[in-house]
Amino acid sequence: MRRDFEIKDGIYLSQPPHELDLHNNFDFCGLHYSVEERTLSLHWRRSKGDWVAAGTPASLSVEFQEVSEFRFLPRDAKLPFTEDDCVNTFGYRTEEEWADGVFLPDPNQTPDPRWLAAIHFMSGAVIAVQASSAHARIAA
Repeated sequence: MRRDFEIKDGIYLSQPPHELDLHNNFDFCGLHYSVEERTLSLHWRRSKGDWVAAGTPASLSVEFQEVSEFRFLPRDAKLPFTEDDCVNTFGYRTEEEWADGVFLPDPNQTPDPRWLAAIHFMSGAVIAVQASSAHARIAA
């Protein structure tokens, strides 16, 4: 999948000049999936906590284009809903036996094109997608 951003350490979205901490500084707001347009858009907004640095962008959207597979795996019903908006890991998912949930490849490893991009939330929910490209839009 072609992307105009990188994911570092499973929580940082890097698109120069920005490096955004999706775990600590952004709250996931929702998604929009269009069957007709074959797109999946994910949306975050800056957290309201006083730990968020001044100058942190107000919002972030990631749009996946030419989506060929989209999965939403359910949250853990035992966890509080306050965990639904917090990213645990932005990595990959595959059904291969060696993989256990969402994982991060070795930093020098090129991701297998069959792997799905995946976001695991603190609530246990997972969004997984296979697409030809992904584009991040950061708004001040």
